[in-house]
Amino acid sequence: MDYQYPEFIFLRPVFFTFLIILLVLLIIVVFQKRNLVNLFSVVSILFICTFIPAMLLYAEGYIVDEYNLSGDAITMYLFLGIVGLSIITIMVFIAKRNDRNEHRKRCM
Repeated sequence: MDYQYPEFIFLRPVFFTFLIILLVLLIIVVFQKRNLVNLFSVVSILFICTFIPAMLLYAEGYIVDEYNLSGDAITMYLFLGIVGLSIITIMVFIAKRNDRNEHRKRCM
């Protein structure tokens, strides 16, 4: 696909970077043996990793609208992947935390 304005493609590495950060966080949450991260740090990282790409996508929308162009579909899919990974990560973290708390109650 040949783009008339390839400058908008340069935002993709930012989205890929946040996607990789979220994948690493999900791996840490799933495989942690001891408490490496707590709820505050997970929620803070997820908020930052979702808020910044949302602002980038919003700004890209304004810029694309000013030039009467169409938006980048891949960037939108990357953003949806970021939101999906954020939701999955927080759900896995809460489920593991509840499972650990139930295990502690049974051992006492």
